[in-house]
Amino acid sequence: MAAMDKSALSAYLRTLFAKTTLKADSAQLEKLATLLILLKSWNKAVNLTAITDEKDMAVLHVMDSAVAVPLLGAAQVIADVGTGAGFPGLVLATLCPDKHFTLIDSVGKKLSFVRTAAVQLGLANVTIVHSRVENFQPDPLFEVVVSRAFAPLDRMCAWCLPLIVPQGHLIALKAHLQDEELHVLPPTVKIDKIETLQVPALDAMRQAVVLSRV
Repeated sequence: MAAMDKSALSAYLRTLFAKTTLKADSAQLEKLATLLILLKSWNKAVNLTAITDEKDMAVLHVMDSAVAVPLLGAAQVIADVGTGAGFPGLVLATLCPDKHFTLIDSVGKKLSFVRTAAVQLGLANVTIVHSRVENFQPDPLFEVVVSRAFAPLDRMCAWCLPLIVPQGHLIALKAHLQDEELHVLPPTVKIDKIETLQVPALDAMRQAVVLSRV
């Protein structure tokens, strides 16, 4: 299959966004298309994603990240823990230029891509941190931590809630939420809500678990 160019990818992203209530202008769509082209190019040398088709990337990386935008609310200072190749952080930073995002990961090769992408996309609202989450001590703390869940919820809470202001939230984006994950959460953790996320062109369950300190 021939590779899609930036204009074709932008047009495809536009059709996907049109199936949601999310807003993305032409400049933002172009940036997201550029991100996917960069991702595909880098992926040949650095193992960033198992997904290689641009349309699949658009759904499984861009849209799967973008659906978290409404969950951020009025928060201005946000962290993406375990960002990997920059998802959801780079997508959220593109769509929410008024908010600041700190993208945290322990894998330097992936962060090299994230750093390059942030520069090429002109994202002045992104800070990159190379650290294991359990060793990271931010100052000031974040209002929200968002993550495409990289561990069971109890471990995510243990690692991520210390990074958040007392009234803040952890948003865990889950593909396969298990009931037992909810049952083993400590009494110091409150489940604020569990929201089903509608990702266009994706025939699979996506949920966001919003958690906070009791």
